Amino acid sequence: MSQILLTTFSIIVTFLVLASFIPQIRHAWLRKEGGRVSLNYLQLNLICSTENLFLAFFFTVNADEDVPIWAHAPRIALDWVNLAQFVGIWILFNFLFVLAVYYSSISRAHKAKRIALYVLFLIISLVPLMIDATTDLFCPSGKVDCSVTSRDPIEFFMALHANILQPVTHALMVLSFYEQARQRTLDLSVTGLKLQSSIFFVSAMLWTFRLHIPWELIGTETPLTPFYIKCIIWLQYVKFSAGADIIFAIGQCTLLRLILRNSCFEATHTATERQRLLGPQQESIENV
Repeated sequence: MSQILLTTFSIIVTFLVLASFIPQIRHAWLRKEGGRVSLNYLQLNLICSTENLFLAFFFTVNADEDVPIWAHAPRIALDWVNLAQFVGIWILFNFLFVLAVYYSSISRAHKAKRIALYVLFLIISLVPLMIDATTDLFCPSGKVDCSVTSRDPIEFFMALHANILQPVTHALMVLSFYEQARQRTLDLSVTGLKLQSSIFFVSAMLWTFRLHIPWELIGTETPLTPFYIKCIIWLQYVKFSAGADIIFAIGQCTLLRLILRNSCFEATHTATERQRLLGPQQESIENV
């Protein structure tokens, strides 16, 4: 696939991914009810999107351009489109979370605890990256514009997130759908669920092609076969983006199925009750 065609297609997919949030945001804005949407569902998805943005931002902005993995060296338009998708998803989840917290009937103290928990996660994720991207604070004394391998705190943060927090946040995303499914009323936009379950699935399938992984250079200095090395590299650099999208697509599809099943059950129950109530009246009319 040519670079221009891939970039164009990535722009379209990014636009569709972000646009798929509009029905949910509109639904939440018009209903002005936060109690029917699980705050755990939104907050856990927000934490996962924050973690994904951490990794995408690190590979695109903080990592050295002489390490051309995940992003090209020098950076090209496709790399910034990929980062824009993560940024956009993160912003929209923030907006949904703020709406839900604002309209929720929980106490102010509970709202403050949820916000404080999210701020704490920002402090150990995006805040250090922003500082590293704009200053030389993490470089050794007397050095400026040092390589990422010389910035020990950032290397530590990256290892912590890639090896521990990233798998944990994917597990939390799975848990978020369970939390939403437990709600007595699944007050989500059906249109939004349909769009997101399909569009995020397409996005997940495309990440392998959108990211810059120099497969031909991998495994040249190890005894392992290139196939196993490719699997390891895919799990390390592609899984967090493709994995999050596929989990979100499956989760939204599951919620959609639950809503449609409940709607069908309620319609059948209502029709049965109406028939039961109207039955005696119809018999009386026939007797007259």
